[in-house]
Amino acid sequence: MNDDKTQCGDLTEAQARAEYDRLAPIMAIEGRTMDEPTKELLVQLLQENITIDDALDSILRRRAQTEQ
Repeated sequence: MNDDKTQCGDLTEAQARAEYDRLAPIMAIEGRTMDEPTKELLVQLLQENITIDDALDSILRRRAQTEQ
């Protein structure tokens, strides 16, 4: 996302994963972690393959399954 030539939705999977890798140390400093399924959702969001509503639905479904 730091590349001026790259616009939203133009990120390759590798670029989206690199963006996650840049965020991970910041999250770690704050004491936060991201599980693998949530990381995959973020990568898809960065690529604009899914919407925020899609990601939220997925997270809520996953939580509902773990609560059963």
